[in-house]
Amino acid sequence: MSFDTLIMKAVTDELRTALTGAPVQRIYEPERGVVIIHLYTQGQQPALLISIDTKYARIHLTSSRYRSQEQPSPFCMLLRKYLIGGRAALFTNPPLERILEISFEPPEGMPPVRLIAEIMSRRSNLILINNQGIILGAARIASWDKNPKRAIMPGEMYRPAPPQEKLNPLEMDQKVFSASLLRLIESGNNPEQALLSTVGGISPLTARELIYKSGWDTAASGEYIRQLFEEARNLFSESNAVKLQPVILPALSIYAAMPLTHLQHEEQIEYSSVNEMLDYYYSGLIKSSREKFLKEHLNNAVNRRLTSLNKKRREQDKELQAATKAPQYRLYGELLLAYRDRVPRGADSVVLPDLYNPEAEIVVPLNPSKSANANAQKHFSRYQKAKKGQEEIRKQLKKTRVEIDYCQEVLFTIENSTDASLEEIRQEIGEAGFLRKKQKRQQKSTAAPQPLIYKTSSGRTILAGRNNRQNDYITFKAAVRRDTWFHVRQLPGSHVILKQAPYPPPPEDIEEASFLAAFFSHGRESGAVAVDYTEVRHVRRRPGGNPGAVFYENYETITVNPQDQRLKDFFKLTD
Repeated sequence: MSFDTLIMKAVTDELRTALTGAPVQRIYEPERGVVIIHLYTQGQQPALLISIDTKYARIHLTSSRYRSQEQPSPFCMLLRKYLIGGRAALFTNPPLERILEISFEPPEGMPPVRLIAEIMSRRSNLILINNQGIILGAARIASWDKNPKRAIMPGEMYRPAPPQEKLNPLEMDQKVFSASLLRLIESGNNPEQALLSTVGGISPLTARELIYKSGWDTAASGEYIRQLFEEARNLFSESNAVKLQPVILPALSIYAAMPLTHLQHEEQIEYSSVNEMLDYYYSGLIKSSREKFLKEHLNNAVNRRLTSLNKKRREQDKELQAATKAPQYRLYGELLLAYRDRVPRGADSVVLPDLYNPEAEIVVPLNPSKSANANAQKHFSRYQKAKKGQEEIRKQLKKTRVEIDYCQEVLFTIENSTDASLEEIRQEIGEAGFLRKKQKRQQKSTAAPQPLIYKTSSGRTILAGRNNRQNDYITFKAAVRRDTWFHVRQLPGSHVILKQAPYPPPPEDIEEASFLAAFFSHGRESGAVAVDYTEVRHVRRRPGGNPGAVFYENYETITVNPQDQRLKDFFKLTD
């Protein structure tokens, strides 16, 4: 992955063709460090995305939809003031730089301005200047104290980033190139490091490609260096003997401005435009990265609660074990009343025959200051207290075990969820108190859950929940009383609803709906899973339970194979 000078030049050329003269209609920030400019041209509304994110700095047209932040930054408001109503007049890219400069014809009453996007990894920035080169504003402000070479502040003159002290591949001399390269190689650098240090505008990926195409062998020679010189010059020359063709290598998660011959054994997907390639690559990359982060965040929150609940269960087990002594306290009391005449006064214990086994004897603890009757009453009191405590502990222990089962089910749904489903889980466990509260209160989502929807071979609709919120929704809102409800027996998994079928449904519909319930369950890897099914009217919410927690009755059971390849192919499912 490298947004290098070749990519920037290709992006600039495509934007110049597509957007020159296009009026600016709307500007917003989906997140800090990302600006999207909507323009209008030839009946279409292209969106130009500019990101100065430290990991994903880039600029390209995008077809993805982004939601604007409620409160735009001051810099976004500044862009709206100067750009909306104006036109994109000129797109330029300084040679061998990852910089795009867009000149705008101003809206009525405003001066002309230029927007400069510097795509330089962690040093990326977006700067608005006037025609005199005075900075009007920037996404990232830097004073002279922070950056002695160039301050980025309103009122300061814009100074381009200092150029690298390297050879320009458009103008370099072969003798100078050869001497510089040999000097670095002889000092211990490998060919890739030497090329990167010698020639400007080259990324590590491009350097590896040029060295491979030059036929470089184990040691430097005049022939290899001459060929490397020609390859570098051809790549950057305007008459370009190298045809740029943007590609993505999915297995390596990288992209390039041209097919990579040194990776010719890897799959390389070609794109008709570099903007299209960048939009596809980064939308997938960021989506995957955010899903991974959100899964880790949610898993950590649920596991924290699960750890706490397991500790609580162990303590409750100990309390329950102690409370099981209740019958013993009662026996002590009964013995003291039955053999009160054999209890010596002032003793701390007494040995008495077991009422239920006269051949055995029992040591009864005593309070020396109390009589036999008083000691008996004390033991009866302990019996009553332990008995009541035992009932309460059993009740609390049952509640704890239900919560543990809920946590394990949520962990399963997190692992098997994506996109909006993860957001629904975050809201669900946030309401359950699993997440640490933020200072700013988040608005509760009003969007309806989006369960999976399938069609049986007979054309009937099947709904499958991807998380507990969706399970609750399809069972108690999307389904009617006569629909059929499916769920794996005693395992976490999806609620599945078969609609538009009389009860009992046809065997093929039962098999297909049961397969989906088994596939979207913790028993997915098994060869045989028991699935219960019943009419929705026999399914009830568990009182005080979490979303998706239900009781059901009047059910039947079918055993299915969640790895049935025939049904996986029919529903287009992959593990």
